Amino acid sequence: MDCESPNYSIKEVSEKTGVNPVTLRAWQRRYGLLNPQRTEKGHRLYSENDIEKIQRILSWLEKGVAIGKVRPLIEGTESRAGQESKDTDHDEIVISIMAALSDCNRAKLDRLLIQVMKEYPAEVFINRVVNMVEKQINQPTNPLSNIQASLWQSVLIERNLSLIAQSRKQSLKPCYLLSFDKTNGYKLWLKAWKLTDDGYSVTVMPELSGKLTALNSVFEKANVAKVVLYGNTSLNASDMTQLELLLTNLKQKTECDIKFAGDISLIHKDFITSCNA
Repeated sequence: MDCESPNYSIKEVSEKTGVNPVTLRAWQRRYGLLNPQRTEKGHRLYSENDIEKIQRILSWLEKGVAIGKVRPLIEGTESRAGQESKDTDHDEIVISIMAALSDCNRAKLDRLLIQVMKEYPAEVFINRVVNMVEKQINQPTNPLSNIQASLWQSVLIERNLSLIAQSRKQSLKPCYLLSFDKTNGYKLWLKAWKLTDDGYSVTVMPELSGKLTALNSVFEKANVAKVVLYGNTSLNASDMTQLELLLTNLKQKTECDIKFAGDISLIHKDFITSCNA
């Protein structure tokens, strides 16, 4: 196959690279990192070379290089040795977010998150921004820790909900994200956004309890591609029984992927092993 020949739609490229179409468009429009060809109807077409370039962009982002500083590295106009010492570029984003939190400036924080969550894949955003902001908020010497945490989580949940809703306009694989936890913080919604970034249309069902048999027909009718159980607390005996029945039926009647996420994957490791057997 000719590496220069454009053969892939933006959806196919998203599935291959794990970078959602919104982010791919932002990399092109704002930073000139990509230059796909167009069909007669104006649809983007990407080549193998484009996919290789996207992988290189991801590699630099994962090292901590800010998206605005990637182009010279990709084009070879800045030395790798010089840039590899700058693995703290994302500190600038964290500093801006912390300034907005210190001022309790919701509007500024929202604008920052809109931009950053559009320009960075979910995994990079979580590892390089969310985790670092949390570390700053939870400093023992931070007198505004509780207020900042409350505002941060509130705005972050709103942004995640917005991105999840936007993803439903696309033709994505159906996925259900389930949780038995009685209280779910923003991490459940971050997980949902990460799944949309992976190419799924996510339905979130928090605080489940009681009989789950009705979900069997729901999953079958939806032709669900993936079911993720997320949680950070242990399940009681009743919930585990219901979950086992649900997962057994899923494995027998569908070919969907079943995953566990959060602390529950360690708390109920033996149960999960038996379910996957």
